[in-house]
Amino acid sequence: RSLKSPFLALKPFERWFGLRHQSSESRSHHHTVFVPRSASLYTSSMPNQLVGIVFDMDGTLTRPNLDFKAMYQRCGVCTSKDLILEIEAMPAEERMRAWEIVDEMEEHAAQTAELMDGVVPLAQFLSSKSIPMALITRNSKASIATFHERLWRPNNLPELKPALCRAFKPTKPAPDALLHIAEQWGAPPHHLLMVGDSPSNDVVSGRRAGAMTALVDTGRRHFESVGGKTNLVGESQPDFHVCQPDELISLLQTHFHI
Repeated sequence: RSLKSPFLALKPFERWFGLRHQSSESRSHHHTVFVPRSASLYTSSMPNQLVGIVFDMDGTLTRPNLDFKAMYQRCGVCTSKDLILEIEAMPAEERMRAWEIVDEMEEHAAQTAELMDGVVPLAQFLSSKSIPMALITRNSKASIATFHERLWRPNNLPELKPALCRAFKPTKPAPDALLHIAEQWGAPPHHLLMVGDSPSNDVVSGRRAGAMTALVDTGRRHFESVGGKTNLVGESQPDFHVCQPDELISLLQTHFHI
């Protein structure tokens, strides 16, 4: 079923800011502006309707097993920088060698990856409710294929689609991939939930797209001991905060019509 909305007719940055498109130079001098969900151009008789869930892969659906520090070092990139952007800015020969390193390390990680505890029950629950699931990762297309073949299909789980890799540009934390999925599903972004383990990539991407966000914080790195809240602020502050994926089930049942 296709839900057509004036919201989806806007350009990505118009959807993001609720403003006319600005040049990158002018945007760099302004703070991000968020349009309150109550002010959305899309209206619905079901304010808490959940159309679909979009997952990150590494650290969200799979246990972290990729040595990012080693990857950065081998590629000659400072860990405080965005690896993808830094590689893309390299001279051709150096760039090709860096991508070979990344592909090699990602393929090894994909072949040895394990699903995160709680992923299968969550995916089974969503499937039973006919809630579509998609994927946005900064990994390669090959890693996604290996993930589906080794971990997803053996558990009789429906394929994650769309499944967007880093070839879809710009990558997270830009909202473009999530907005693309919303358009593919014919749904306004605020009826989607972005689930990931990175506040700076997954949560920021979701918020910039206007979606709801959930942080999977398995290491409890962002969990305050008092009050049960995250210690994150601004763009990186999620709507929901869980320590493993299946904890989302009760939250979904409480906050959404599913």
